[in-house]
Amino acid sequence: MKKYLKNIIGISAFILMVSCNDYLDVQPVDEYLEENVFTSENGIQTALNGIYSNMTSSNTYGGNLTLGTVDLLAQRYNVNNVSHRYHYYGNYNYENAGVKNTFDNIWTSLYSNILNINNFIGSLETYGAIISQEKEDILKGEAMGLRAMHHFDLLRLYGPVYSANASAEAIPYNTEAKANLNALLPATDVIAKILADLDVAEQLLENDPVRTYGKVAVNQEYDDATGYNGEDFYRFRNLRLNYYAIKALQARVHLYAGNKEAALIASKVVIDEASTWFEWTSPSEIISAGENPDRTFSSEVLFAIHNNNLYNQHANLFDSYLNGYAILASEDSRLNTVFEGNQNDYRYIYTWMIPDVGDHSFRTFFKYADVDSNSKAFRYRQPLIRISEMYYIAAETEEDPAVAIDYLNTVRYNRGLVDLPLSADIQSEILKEYQKEFYGEGQLFFYYKRKNALSIPDGSSTTGDVIMDTNKYVVPLPESETDYR
Repeated sequence: MKKYLKNIIGISAFILMVSCNDYLDVQPVDEYLEENVFTSENGIQTALNGIYSNMTSSNTYGGNLTLGTVDLLAQRYNVNNVSHRYHYYGNYNYENAGVKNTFDNIWTSLYSNILNINNFIGSLETYGAIISQEKEDILKGEAMGLRAMHHFDLLRLYGPVYSANASAEAIPYNTEAKANLNALLPATDVIAKILADLDVAEQLLENDPVRTYGKVAVNQEYDDATGYNGEDFYRFRNLRLNYYAIKALQARVHLYAGNKEAALIASKVVIDEASTWFEWTSPSEIISAGENPDRTFSSEVLFAIHNNNLYNQHANLFDSYLNGYAILASEDSRLNTVFEGNQNDYRYIYTWMIPDVGDHSFRTFFKYADVDSNSKAFRYRQPLIRISEMYYIAAETEEDPAVAIDYLNTVRYNRGLVDLPLSADIQSEILKEYQKEFYGEGQLFFYYKRKNALSIPDGSSTTGDVIMDTNKYVVPLPESETDYR
């Protein structure tokens, strides 16, 4: 693995930079970075953009961690037939060659980008004097947050069931741009390092423009106040790991670690402050939008990636022209159960539809179907963190049942549903919301793993559950890692 990582950091960092700039004079990586990238503000911005661009890879957030593999582990889709191309994923057959290769690609791709992040942080600290301290803080804060986010998703996938065995050996935590074979740390240590990185990121992003000017700051006041003079790089904060996304990650991590009080505090910061800028999506943008409905509720997304391959990914996984052995689709009666038969729910009737083309009579997934209009700002934007999750975390950690129900009802109202009564089972309703809200976003499996659910609804049958255990929740470390230990 050490030799492999050495190649990764050299080649990946080099390609990351070169692909964004038409440089033909190839130089050694260190010299290239110093002389051509971090000697200009544009070069520094290009380097960070490259890290974000890597996150759109189908191996990670552009596919496996959102649309496909992790949702298969959550029993989202019917892959019952042994001939289905994803049958072995839905049956947790981690020894299958194709499955092993997928999880190897997730591991190596995330750690490759972590090396790029570490290289960016180190180079920024060395060469960052060419930009203002305010700008450097923003860029470094984003990078620190991205490093924490990558490690957290590695932990959630390959680490132990935290609530059952938090001290178990988990993953390495890489903080240097070196090809070291770092020790596997206990999950508790990994969580501590993730939270430490997020704390630093929060401090660096204290003056993030998103807190004063929102997700897209375009006015003269913004230019005069910050001196950015119309630079788009610092404007579109919902496409960056901004201050509110950092607080949301803190809430997510604290809840995973069982720190309920800290999770509630962080989630309420987002709810209380970010709601001004990340407003609930208007029903008209969904119901009356014609051919271009906002099925991702984009105005509510705290952090998204701009994924130019998003609609190709959708076609490859969910297109109605795919045959029954290739398409990812839910069993109709199971889908109806998830949404409790309520066709007023925007997430049901506008995301799952019977297609006009193809041979399928069942509902297929349209959440990431191309809106086919460049006039829509949300085109190609793939959500990774949304504000509704903060309401679920607040509801789960709030001690006052009436307040908790109110958090849930806020989301429900904005999804076309009536209020829950005060007598509702809060934890049961939170589970239902995770099942409805996060199709194609990869969060449901991690919810089940966090709760150490003993069984989950079987996606390949109309009724019944899949019995879960550690062997299903914990993805084995890939051979590309274990062979060198």
